[in-house]
Amino acid sequence: MTIARVALVLALATVAALTSSFIERFGPDQAIFCALGKSIEGFDIYCPKPVLNGGWPAPYLVDNPGISRPNQLAFVEDDFRPWPFVANIAFYAWLIAGAGTALRRIRSRGRGERP
Repeated sequence: MTIARVALVLALATVAALTSSFIERFGPDQAIFCALGKSIEGFDIYCPKPVLNGGWPAPYLVDNPGISRPNQLAFVEDDFRPWPFVANIAFYAWLIAGAGTALRRIRSRGRGERP
């Protein structure tokens, strides 16, 4: 694989990983949305709820309800997790490279060439 092809695959994989932030789901991470008060023993009682995550297959953008609007993702305000983002890029690069290899093999068979 040439350097130009590797750069193209990584660029396409990065775009795919960034676009996957539109795939949103709640949980398993939780955040505190409100305080209910104090218990008899004097402990604070909070009401944790699942927060919105963005990214697929690994969620890398997590809603931070204390800073941003609850249940709405934004790159500037919410928590960005770099390692799941890198894992998403690797996943999409693997898919794109595999699809490219499959297409090259199909084309070479159509021309009667050997792969």
